Amino acid sequence: MKYYIGEITERNGEFEYNTKYLFATYCAPEEYSNDVAMEWRGSDKDAWDEALEGYWCDGTLIFDGGSKEISQEDFEVLKKYLSIL
Repeated sequence: MKYYIGEITERNGEFEYNTKYLFATYCAPEEYSNDVAMEWRGSDKDAWDEALEGYWCDGTLIFDGGSKEISQEDFEVLKKYLSIL
């Protein structure tokens, strides 16, 4: 199992904000973090915008901000402060 910190980026009009989260997976982290972005605010595959490379939900565009592998020790500390998805 590998451990990661991921990021979701939301664009709502002129405003853009990021949310960090933790996850652990055996699969490719890109697949996992893309699924999180797709389901972040209740979107689905049909909400994908190819031109903007994000998912639409209620006027907000949601992007997979990527992920970075971290050690299990860091994961154990960070899970006290960040959500695990």
